[in-house]
Amino acid sequence: MSSLARASAPSTRIALVAAAAVAAAGCGAPSGTEADAGSSGGDWSPVTIEHAHGSTTIDQEPERIVTVGWSDEATLLELGIVPAGMNASTYAGDDEGYLPWDLEKLEELGADKPELINTDDGISAEQVAELSPDLVLGVQSGMTEQEYEQLTKVAPTVPYLDQPWMTGWQEQTLTIGEAVGKKDEAQTIVDDTTAYIDGLAQEHPEFQGTTHAVGTVMPSTGEFGFYIEGDARPRIMGQLGFSPAGFVEDLPVEDGQFYGTLSQENADRIDADVLVMWFNTAQEREELEESPVFQQIPAVENGSYIGYEAPEESMAISTPNPLTIPWVMDGFVDDLGAAAEGEA
Repeated sequence: MSSLARASAPSTRIALVAAAAVAAAGCGAPSGTEADAGSSGGDWSPVTIEHAHGSTTIDQEPERIVTVGWSDEATLLELGIVPAGMNASTYAGDDEGYLPWDLEKLEELGADKPELINTDDGISAEQVAELSPDLVLGVQSGMTEQEYEQLTKVAPTVPYLDQPWMTGWQEQTLTIGEAVGKKDEAQTIVDDTTAYIDGLAQEHPEFQGTTHAVGTVMPSTGEFGFYIEGDARPRIMGQLGFSPAGFVEDLPVEDGQFYGTLSQENADRIDADVLVMWFNTAQEREELEESPVFQQIPAVENGSYIGYEAPEESMAISTPNPLTIPWVMDGFVDDLGAAAEGEA
């Protein structure tokens, strides 16, 4: 078992199927407090944000914000703002749908839990409207154009910037910061978080040039799904110094998807110095690891494979943001260090 799987929160995106499912398809702190709405510290100047569905202009300083993107709420919380409502995590959250790092930050801010919205079957404009927002954030989402058009009738809405589910955490942080009048604070958070990741990379020079592949198993077909360039997981690996394995670039990728597929019969094509796999269940992991075909993959034979099944850890890496990165990275990097040395 990896050290990450054993670790607790301080040293510890969603498994592929959970993210694909969503893509297919309590109140906050009292109004007027810093831990409730954006604060520009002066007169508000209109902000226009370009995105995949056009552009959104925010004419007034937002005071009630609803987040419908995965991890958008965490970025907002790190900026000291508690949303009026946020996306529930039915995959990795507690019994109510709250994620551990969000709860820790809410406690730090001394704020009440925001209202939760379930977006597993799509984003309901009606649910959002019930919270009377003046800004809706879905920067890390797969918000469709139809959903966007419905939400804009409720409040100014900011969806993903370019590709669904593939807004980098830096762009996400800066976009949200600009939308709420905290552009400078957002830049500082990005700089500090980047410095933290760079520090981890410097502590592990063995990562430089080491090839990697990050994947999972598709429950419906049993195929491997490997995350492609632009997805959050390979981005984090690249920031740590790893290089993408060449075979991933040759995999078929459907339009709008963030992964390529490979049948288990072609597992001999998996040529990576370090192999990281995320699983939906312990049984799924056990079945694959017992497969003779999987055991013959060089990274598995060489002690350079690590596997994870805990939903919280998968979520923290799959939708990285300034809250989850320090929450999960220390343990993750320890495991990567062992794998890079063939000692996983």
